[in-house]
Amino acid sequence: MFNCLLIKITYNSRGLPVRSYRTIAAHELTLGRGAECNVHLPDPRLSMHHAVIKQNDEGLFVVQALNGELEIDGAIVPGSVLTHGSKVMVGPYELKVEPAPPDVNLAISLVLAHRLPDDFQDLKARTHQPLTGASSFKRRLSLLLAVLIALIALALPLAQNLIPSVHKAVAELPIGFDRVWSPGRISASHMHFGSQCFNCHQVPLQKVSDKACMTCHQDIGPHIANPVLQKSAFNAKHRYIGTTRCAECHEEHKAPHPLAKQDNGMCIKCHGNIKAINTKSTLANVHDFDRDHPEFKLTFKTGPKSTDIERILQSDKARLVEKSGLKFPHYQHTGKVQGPNGIWDVRELSCTNCHAPEGKEMRFKPLTFKNNCVSCHAKELELGPKELKITVPHGNEQNVFNALKLYAPKQFSSYSDSLKKNGCAYCHEIIENESAAQPWRVAPLYINQDWFSMAQFNHGAHRTQQCVSCHKVEESESSADVAIPDRQSCLQCHSGSKPKHKRIASNCMTCHNFHHSHFAEGLNPTAKLDNNDVEVLLSIANKQNQ
Repeated sequence: MFNCLLIKITYNSRGLPVRSYRTIAAHELTLGRGAECNVHLPDPRLSMHHAVIKQNDEGLFVVQALNGELEIDGAIVPGSVLTHGSKVMVGPYELKVEPAPPDVNLAISLVLAHRLPDDFQDLKARTHQPLTGASSFKRRLSLLLAVLIALIALALPLAQNLIPSVHKAVAELPIGFDRVWSPGRISASHMHFGSQCFNCHQVPLQKVSDKACMTCHQDIGPHIANPVLQKSAFNAKHRYIGTTRCAECHEEHKAPHPLAKQDNGMCIKCHGNIKAINTKSTLANVHDFDRDHPEFKLTFKTGPKSTDIERILQSDKARLVEKSGLKFPHYQHTGKVQGPNGIWDVRELSCTNCHAPEGKEMRFKPLTFKNNCVSCHAKELELGPKELKITVPHGNEQNVFNALKLYAPKQFSSYSDSLKKNGCAYCHEIIENESAAQPWRVAPLYINQDWFSMAQFNHGAHRTQQCVSCHKVEESESSADVAIPDRQSCLQCHSGSKPKHKRIASNCMTCHNFHHSHFAEGLNPTAKLDNNDVEVLLSIANKQNQ
């Protein structure tokens, strides 16, 4: 994009030049008679898009003909480089490159060098004669069309909805008269009854009510997995929504777009001022990912249960340490590494050697010793000289000690100490025990499989990128390092709700679903909606609207 100072020169009644100035910022300047041109030149001798000014690959400004002609010194040219003092005729206008002020890249002046002849308007008036009787015919035709449109678009649809006999007769037809009122295509889920508008629009000229939606959706469950939050957000005593109309978030006639709204407006309605919804909330107000989204919170596994987690801000570097129980330096497992079979055993390892994707979202299979480690680290479980070598099992300390007692009872103490210092300890954290039968144990493994428990990430959508472009692991020497990209890393490719230069527009639904609604507990799919439920919900909505 460049800044251009446009100087238009006209002449007043006394024949003196008048200069007007305007600065234009654009990637290219179009000159022509069209109203959409950056430089609008209203002259019938010009084309709608006559010429364009832009920068070439070398950074020089050039003017090129589009649908008109350019003239330099009486010769017709397809284009020319614009330098200080250059003059180009763009139709009847003379374009000249002027000295540019410091804050602009290019300054040009335009003056009408060849005026239209004085008899042009007179000639135009004498050659424009309307057809005899054309105006009266157009009046009759427009009146007929107005009556026809009123009949098809107003009278027949109203008769269908207000006259019971017509309503009953039209119900048997494949399409109703009120279909002309449809503002867009019906979604696929409602297509089987969408031709009869009164299935949803039960009261003419009024919004679709929740009662109409619940006629079919009788087994609707909670919209928020957390029941406390469901109650406070929707303020309903039952398991259905109360203060928000279904149609506010589920918009019909928008096919092929989804029924559920996907724009930020639905989320900002609450999260733009979250304290107004929940005064005890610790969340920050959010309006746009690019503008004021907080730093990501990573989920760390702290115990064997699914609820044993801790969420830590990525900006809290002191606490951003993974305690998985493993010893794993990433830098020793990328690129060319030494294999277990001697000096000539050099292997080329990439991320996918261990992290195997599966599914269309490219989730990763859990890592196991058998599938990912044994090919290189089998010797860590081997003990004794070559002729009396024994191999202990992997996975359970008690099985390890039982194998030592069975195959090497005399060397139990030395072999156990070797495993504690070099074997199992090569990859695992070791915890001392006071028991002689089991003098040590391997620390429990808490390997995290989901760093963003409150968000969703599709690796499949990012498969064109190299793993290391987001996960900086080439120099990681400890398994405690966290290599999850932060918000600034994402902003290199993603913007907020509006696209920006070389960045993709990303709204809230790109990374979040609606409060894990599909994981809500306590659903009763067989429950039926009765009239009391409907009346309670509608009364709640009415109180809120008063």
